[in-house]
Amino acid sequence: MRLTRLFVPRLLLPALIASQPLLASANVELLQTPALHSTRAAQSVITNLHPANDGYLLTGERGLLLQWQADGQWQQQNSPVSVGLTAVTTLADGSAVAVGHDAAILRRAPQGEWQKIFDGYDLTRLQISALEKRRDDLQQTIDNAAEDADIGELEYQLEELEFSLEDTQAELETGPNKPLLDIVSAGGKRLFAVGAYGTLLCSDDAGDNWQLHSASVDNPDRFHLNAITRSDDGSLYIVGESGVGFVSRDNGDSWQSMDLPYDGSLFGITAQAGAPNLVAFGLQGHVLVSSDGGDSWQHHKVEAGASFLGGTIDQNGQVVLVGHGGIVASFPVAQPDDITVRKHPSGAAFSAVAVDGKQLILAGQFGVTAWDMK
Repeated sequence: MRLTRLFVPRLLLPALIASQPLLASANVELLQTPALHSTRAAQSVITNLHPANDGYLLTGERGLLLQWQADGQWQQQNSPVSVGLTAVTTLADGSAVAVGHDAAILRRAPQGEWQKIFDGYDLTRLQISALEKRRDDLQQTIDNAAEDADIGELEYQLEELEFSLEDTQAELETGPNKPLLDIVSAGGKRLFAVGAYGTLLCSDDAGDNWQLHSASVDNPDRFHLNAITRSDDGSLYIVGESGVGFVSRDNGDSWQSMDLPYDGSLFGITAQAGAPNLVAFGLQGHVLVSSDGGDSWQHHKVEAGASFLGGTIDQNGQVVLVGHGGIVASFPVAQPDDITVRKHPSGAAFSAVAVDGKQLILAGQFGVTAWDMK
């Protein structure tokens, strides 16, 4: 009997979870149904924010896409899907790409409209092709083995591959079920997206075509890949479930595992502009800090114990982390023990934060708001 590990959305927000359908037929409809416009869109569940056009581009529940300014002005953008969107990035030419549930990928050209360019059916087909190749290669290895070779283990692996292939093929009938959780621009037209069950996607043409790169990372248990970021020197970093972490020093052509000093889930990672400093964060207040581009890490735990879901490092090296229960924690990246913990009066679960002058832009359970720094 094979067991399936359930995916738990990293936000753990009831409103976002409730917005996701249970039936495959509903999945299909939401991937084809434009998001509804609302006068209260800025108070909806917001999952991510990204600097864009002198403000911030926001993603959220039910296909929500917003352009938000620090003075509180905002405009909802037309979205071609109604699945939850989890992250967004921009390219040098001004285009934007967003990812979300059911492996939806949307793209907006400069001054253009958002269009769906990829979804879970495309991902399933990529996974089927990868599994079929692995199966055929393994079968050839077995066929070419010497008569006296012990091929029992190889035959067991082949049987497991056949099971995985059957399960994946069934997804074409039952519908998409793997959310994409983060996306990053890797310079030029290259993009990387990460998601549940070890999903790693790459595009070299600004999203026109996608390749499955999941096998490029050492993740045999298919732990969820929750976040990806890029530092100024071009290095790429991924963190995820059960303390997995990966780094690429060649713009994603190859990946190496990072030896992280924490084996629980990490929900995010952020890099400081112009410096080799990195901060990863996750469950129950666990924080990892690196001052050497990820070669070594210090492990810290914030006593408040709330899980951190979003974070940033400003140009002065000030780290701000946000998460459940309205927690807002800050510290100098060079002094991670010198931490200040505040709680926003809303008590909201925050999923993302940005530093804008003397204000924090907080996004999460009850929408987006500005809060004075102290």
